[in-house]
Amino acid sequence: MIDLWIEMVATDSGRVKPFTGHLVRGALLSILKNADPDLAQKLHEPHESRPYSVTPAVPVAHPKNIRQSLWWIEPGEHVMFHAGFLQNHIGEKTFQKILENRQEIKLGETPFTPVRIELRRTTYEELVKTAQPEPVVTMRFRSPTQLPIIGRDFPLLFPDPRYAYGSLARVWNQNAPPQVQVDAQELHDWIEQYVYIRKYRLQTREIDVGKQVKLAGFVGALEYLLNSTEGYAPWINILSRYATTANTGAKRTSGMGATQKIEHHNKNRGET
Repeated sequence: MIDLWIEMVATDSGRVKPFTGHLVRGALLSILKNADPDLAQKLHEPHESRPYSVTPAVPVAHPKNIRQSLWWIEPGEHVMFHAGFLQNHIGEKTFQKILENRQEIKLGETPFTPVRIELRRTTYEELVKTAQPEPVVTMRFRSPTQLPIIGRDFPLLFPDPRYAYGSLARVWNQNAPPQVQVDAQELHDWIEQYVYIRKYRLQTREIDVGKQVKLAGFVGALEYLLNSTEGYAPWINILSRYATTANTGAKRTSGMGATQKIEHHNKNRGET
């Protein structure tokens, strides 16, 4: 697995819709197409669950300048976005090429130049090996999140732990080596018995993804309380950490479901 953060600077003024997840996806695929066409093709092929995620772009040092329902970006403004790769399809040479080429990146029609790339690699085995059960897990949903429920035509707009972790478990099993996969049904049953929401501060947010399409999802923070540290308890930790790379729920490659496990001794990254 790979977490990639790209910081870039605007080279001209521009205006984009405040939610940029779908624009970031287009920018990421364009960057990779120039650096590694085969990789870009693999990521763009139809999958039941595509092996990557993106988060919307955020300003580095100040809030978004929103006017007339648009984000007004000025030359020299620094912006960052995150991409998570759930398989090791991407190598060091690709990242080196991105930095050396200084390829122009566009969010919509607004041009940027990359100035910094931060990269973190881990493995599924490492996540499992280092997991410890925690009695309380704090999560922040940083971009609108929808939880798909198998057999229903509409998503859940509330972070019920059965479906939040069930969604993450399905993505995990589609990408993890067989020896570290999890029984999703047994996990669901364990969560139903032992995990509940202790407190939360959430709201529903509607986003405009272009082409006159609007979607709703929940954002905010909450605490999951575990009444047992046995059984599947370590998997709550594993999948909570995995969510930072994978995103949670539906439309992960369009910037929805950006999720962060709050480590209270760490400083938090910016909101989307």
